Amino acid sequence: MGPLGYILGSQYSPFRLETELPSRNWRDAFEDLLALDLGGQMIPEAYRKAEDTFAAKQRYHLASDTIALSNTLIRENKEIDSRITRLSRVATKSGDKELAAHLADSTMRSQLKAITSHSITQAQEAKSRYESDQSKPASSLKSHCHWIASLISSGALPGWSWYERTSVDGPVVTFGRVNAPPELEASIATSDKELSLRFVHGQPYSFGSPQPLREDLLQALVDGRLQAPESKTGSRESFNASQFSIMVQAGRAEPFKRSDGSTGTKVILDNNLANGTWGSKEFVQEPEKVFEEIHHARQSMSDLRGFLVSWPSKDVLDHIEDLKKTLDERIADYEDDSFL
Repeated sequence: MGPLGYILGSQYSPFRLETELPSRNWRDAFEDLLALDLGGQMIPEAYRKAEDTFAAKQRYHLASDTIALSNTLIRENKEIDSRITRLSRVATKSGDKELAAHLADSTMRSQLKAITSHSITQAQEAKSRYESDQSKPASSLKSHCHWIASLISSGALPGWSWYERTSVDGPVVTFGRVNAPPELEASIATSDKELSLRFVHGQPYSFGSPQPLREDLLQALVDGRLQAPESKTGSRESFNASQFSIMVQAGRAEPFKRSDGSTGTKVILDNNLANGTWGSKEFVQEPEKVFEEIHHARQSMSDLRGFLVSWPSKDVLDHIEDLKKTLDERIADYEDDSFL
């Protein structure tokens, strides 16, 4: 079966065990077992601490981004409610009883209250999740596929590589044997969605043939004929879709001999950008930088996919701005008529 087959298919897979017995750190324990089985040592504590440092920063950014967006939505909802009140007042003053009755009876205010309530809940849950997750290991922040990739980058799964690409259906990751003979079926393609449904929700899922991103939109983005809007909220590094967005990331690890005769691991990451260019980075015993690079590549792919798949739809803050503009125009119309 091999380590990868065990992870994906065994009833004792760490993915299955962490769902049934979440109080244990099954991922790190499994990685240590793989390292020991290779005749080496468990993953060094310094390696774990380096990843934990980056994971702590990411958890903070995830929580603060959610809270920032929630606060923005709450503030914007208050402004819309204020405009509705003002429009109702000027409509009544102008004798437009039909509009005044519609605004008084409108479901818009109840929808605004529901959004505000949901935003408050989201912010509270983000804060609670951040507080409860601070003591959790870095591996718990990784998606299923990201964690398997980190087994390769740590040297615990030698002889394997990964190739991740974005698609309409989400990221697709192929794990393959390095330099395997062509006649040997030595690769496995899967996705975080598939593994989540299988191990977390206990549902079968067949990824099938993922749809590629629309070539016409991608080319327009690369040529500058299409531009993604800047993010309006959030504290994390911006990964707005552009010609420099990452489409593919390929990774592998190679052992090397140190001057003292011991063996280390060098990680090579190759990124394919939307404009067709490739860039390569190498990391020697820098687990936190590898973690960060993989995380950033996945975020870049996610933002590119989100923009191209949803285009030309607007996000919720754009809709709010449009609604505020419409209300302001209606208010101005009534105030101008009143003045005349």
